[in-house]
Amino acid sequence: MTEHSHDLHEYFHFVSYALDFVLIAAGFWMAQTARRMQMKGTVGSTLKQVSAGAVVLGFAHLIETVLFEVFGVGVEANELIHRVIILVGFLFIANGLRQFAQSLRSMLKVKAPQ
Repeated sequence: MTEHSHDLHEYFHFVSYALDFVLIAAGFWMAQTARRMQMKGTVGSTLKQVSAGAVVLGFAHLIETVLFEVFGVGVEANELIHRVIILVGFLFIANGLRQFAQSLRSMLKVKAPQ
């Protein structure tokens, strides 16, 4: 590895970790914003679940980076773990939105496709 490519490699590592922490911070910022709104009921539950999903998505990327860089987990296993964590994050988001849609349909007494 040449000195230039080594420097570039180190730069990419730094940027990857920095972006991982930015993603996590964005998830916590969403959660904090939702909490400050002090919404109760279905809207509050939706905001909490969507925020939890955002935090999980942020951590998924840091976990992927750490598993690969620090623990030397192979690419295939690391990608599988990453996708499972991403799935969990999306499930939080989808469940929050599902609850909100059910509540909205109930309030409006509208029958919408499930």
